[in-house]
Amino acid sequence: MGTPLPPLELGVANTDERGRLAPYGIRPMQPLPSYPANELFTTDFQPHLALPGFFPGAGGFFHGYPCAEKRFLFFGTDFGPLSYQRRLPSTGGEPEAVVTLRQLRSIVALAKLCLNHCFLTNALLCMRKGESATSTFPIWRAYRDYVRACADWHRREIADCRPKAVVLMGRPHLAHFGRLLFPELESHWRGLKTMASVYAQGREALTLSDGTNVLLMLHPSFWHAYPAEIKARTIKHLDAWGRKG
Repeated sequence: MGTPLPPLELGVANTDERGRLAPYGIRPMQPLPSYPANELFTTDFQPHLALPGFFPGAGGFFHGYPCAEKRFLFFGTDFGPLSYQRRLPSTGGEPEAVVTLRQLRSIVALAKLCLNHCFLTNALLCMRKGESATSTFPIWRAYRDYVRACADWHRREIADCRPKAVVLMGRPHLAHFGRLLFPELESHWRGLKTMASVYAQGREALTLSDGTNVLLMLHPSFWHAYPAEIKARTIKHLDAWGRKG
């Protein structure tokens, strides 16, 4: 499961001597991509890197298990509203009861992955405006240049940390982000428009030419409702990659 690490100074964004983002226990990251002011989202925020929860709003780790090594990267879509992100210091990070965190931790446990080796991130490196985390978010086509900048940012980070696996959680990765992040997925997923079709054809996993394993996973927030066979295959992939050391 992993080893709990010493407590962090809550609410403090760690940086190195050059001011680069430096989450606990891992090398500094490049500055996040910025974007001009608009009505949909903002890139003007301070990540709470010492707090548990998904990056970029929080530090990208499970409660009590700061990421010591980025071996498994789990990608959500976006963090949610800026107003929610600003409240994290008062709640000690994203609450453990948040369904995505709770379900994902259970999945990781079933796959016998080390919690210290899991980095929790989002495809989009911005905060929503407004108060809703689930309302329509038409960023994919309206702001393609920003989405591509996020993909480029993540690709550089992935090349730097060389994870064992990258797990893309949810349909937006099939429809939009996954192919931008990893162009090899374009041909692998050609003609596939639903998560069910991907799993029906056994196309949920791919080892890229550089050796990185990629898995398209149903979003953990509705994990209880998915077919048992699909859940078992997801766990099997993760367990196999974890066993390879």
